[in-house]
Amino acid sequence: MDGKLKILFITDGLGNGGKERQLVEILKLLNSETFNKYLLTFNSNQHYTETAKSLSDAFYYIDKSKSKLDPFFYTFEIFEKLKPDIIHVFDLLSVIYSYFPSSLYKKRIINATIQDTQADIGFEKALKKYFLVRSGMIIANSTTGLKTYGVKGEVLYNIVDCSRFKRRKESGEFSAVMVANFTKYKDYQSYLTLVRYLLEKSVIDKAYAVGDGVFQMHHQEIVNNYAPEIRNKIIFTGKIDNIEEFLCDKNIGILFSTEKYGEGISNSVLEYMGAGLIPIVSDIGASREIIINGENGYLVNKYDIENIYSIITELKTDKNMYSNIQKNALKTVEVKFDVKSNISILEKYYINMAGKRK
Repeated sequence: MDGKLKILFITDGLGNGGKERQLVEILKLLNSETFNKYLLTFNSNQHYTETAKSLSDAFYYIDKSKSKLDPFFYTFEIFEKLKPDIIHVFDLLSVIYSYFPSSLYKKRIINATIQDTQADIGFEKALKKYFLVRSGMIIANSTTGLKTYGVKGEVLYNIVDCSRFKRRKESGEFSAVMVANFTKYKDYQSYLTLVRYLLEKSVIDKAYAVGDGVFQMHHQEIVNNYAPEIRNKIIFTGKIDNIEEFLCDKNIGILFSTEKYGEGISNSVLEYMGAGLIPIVSDIGASREIIINGENGYLVNKYDIENIYSIITELKTDKNMYSNIQKNALKTVEVKFDVKSNISILEKYYINMAGKRK
């Protein structure tokens, strides 16, 4: 291999989701002596935009709002200018915009669009699979995701830098939190129903809803109809930049997803575990690839409130049980989602793919 390998990362946007967090971690940790890191995106001024820009050797933004054809034309220009060795895409739109210039310039695509286990249905799923099977390589973040789309590829679990997380603090309150954007894929309704019950039973002292999105106001209006002594203990924080610091004194991390969305490997769950929270997660999608029930967290039926109530009550009263699960959760993140080993695997993929191209 002569000189640095040029990797062009392409993503639709740089919002505050798990996929975007993964891209930031890759840009931060990829060996700069071996790789040039270029980034192309089609949305500006988002949560991770400035961070990703600072970590890239070259950053490009194409405004797709003016014309849907602009990204096609300007992507060709970027390919001609950069002459990348490998294209690494993270979403369906980016695959579509990069497919033809990649074919023309004979550049291989690493397709990392499988971050879910059934979010895409009908035509969208068919289109996604069409591009998946025509990619140079498929990297999914779960085995379940590969099976869902019926394709063969590599599994690279999410990269979690445990050094991000702050030292645990004791706040004096026992709290629950759900970190997720207010979208059709996340079930905040079930979360709010649960925490209302837990607050009424005095099992938790406060509950937090962390994130933003189109359905945030709707859920805030629902909570406004709760009794004052309950609604005052449910805090909508909006999106939080320093999530590591925010989580360091919370206790129970909950993630409920809608049935139509097959959760992949959730960054929120991994952040709960890394920050010392006990994860309680919908038993759907790839969650079983993270959680061993009762050992490093809990897989639950989100509608079985009594069961979840019993779990959290026991965690609150049995300090040894809480501590053991907390330690097992942290160990899971440190071993299975280890920064060094997962980045090393990704770097080998790049080098092997570049070798095959020659």
